[in-house]
Amino acid sequence: MRTILLNLRHGAGPPAKRLLDWLVSRSPDLVVLPEWRDDGPGKLISQGLEALGLHVASIGRRSRLRLINGILVGARETFRQRTLTPIGSQKGELVLADFVSGWRLLAAYFPQGQAKAPFFQVCLQEAARSREVSLLLLGDLNTGLNDMGVEGKGVPFVHASLFADLQRRGGLVDLWRMEHGDKLEWSWRSRLNGFRIDHALANQCFCDKFRTLRCAYDHAPREAGLTDHSALTLSDREEERAVPGE
Repeated sequence: MRTILLNLRHGAGPPAKRLLDWLVSRSPDLVVLPEWRDDGPGKLISQGLEALGLHVASIGRRSRLRLINGILVGARETFRQRTLTPIGSQKGELVLADFVSGWRLLAAYFPQGQAKAPFFQVCLQEAARSREVSLLLLGDLNTGLNDMGVEGKGVPFVHASLFADLQRRGGLVDLWRMEHGDKLEWSWRSRLNGFRIDHALANQCFCDKFRTLRCAYDHAPREAGLTDHSALTLSDREEERAVPGE
């Protein structure tokens, strides 16, 4: 299962075609794209993924004055989706996808600041409901651990304790940290500091089902200026396919 999480930066904009080309070149089985928007660049990406053979579900809201950043999920395997975005949230999205093979994806795009709290609560509730089902939480959580997710004197995360609760109370495992230990790596950078805010967390059932997954960051989209985030990838250690450019 080759999976890509990649924040599109305000709906992708002019780099949308290059972003789509990059995604297609990786031959993904599953993509989660926070900050997708229901506009021209967003439609180009969603239609391109459908042409690749992925089933696509997306949420892109509009206010009276502007488009609001949403999220897109695309997968080769069919799934049923429903929105779990907290009622009243002005920003951010949560989409739950139940796949026909019996596992579950919670695709996330969290807002900033105090507005993140209800998103964490929904994720904790879903983790509790899904203890007997393979569950993967994948998304831009705009949060991490302040001691290991912030470079130097970067601004500390709001609700870092709730991020820790996903593991302490929710029983979820940080797949990147499980593989890489205490290594420091950043998925988004300000002018001065790096932050690890794009995450894959899974319950024990998921870890048992997908024992050979490798979790890594691919900095190529950010370094090429296609977006301001690095991609997070999940790939099978035993069945990893050769991908052009790798």
